[in-house]
Amino acid sequence: MIRLLIDKALDNRFIVLSMAVLLFLWGIVAFKTLPVEAYPDVANTWVQIITQWPGRAAEEVEQQITIPVEIQMNGIPHLQHVRSSSLAGLSVVNLIFDDDSNNDWDRQKALERLAQVTLPANVSAQIGPDFSPIGSIYWYTLKSNNPAYDTMELKSPRLGDREISEGGARCGGRFFVRRNHARISGPR
Repeated sequence: MIRLLIDKALDNRFIVLSMAVLLFLWGIVAFKTLPVEAYPDVANTWVQIITQWPGRAAEEVEQQITIPVEIQMNGIPHLQHVRSSSLAGLSVVNLIFDDDSNNDWDRQKALERLAQVTLPANVSAQIGPDFSPIGSIYWYTLKSNNPAYDTMELKSPRLGDREISEGGARCGGRFFVRRNHARISGPR
């Protein structure tokens, strides 16, 4: 079978070479039209609704704020999941949309539906900030065990003027564990 295929390819060299050139050109066109982002946002589009009602128990917040907001938000086009959390004095409802939705349109529809929710007196719900969960990966913390340098000094631009070697300050991320140790010597 393979011998027959190779014999046919050798007998029809022009067809095989022209198909190879067409495939190569198709690959170049596909590569040029491929959208490329430095940090692609692979997270779903989502809207966060935050409501504060100080001094109330979590059960009361759940019954009078979280559940009415969830009921009103159901039925928005492209809505995949509704996730909520009720704490003492705080209600957070996350609306997660599919990939075909537009973030601005989703936020507008959620805001329109939020205006229709009947909430207790002196309570108002707000749409959370417009950011992607992928941005949380870039959070960092600086900690120092050296009493000569506080963390505000470690964050200052003057840090570049000093020698950084192993030991001392450490930097770790929020969603991944990565620790860098640095020993900072004084000015030279």
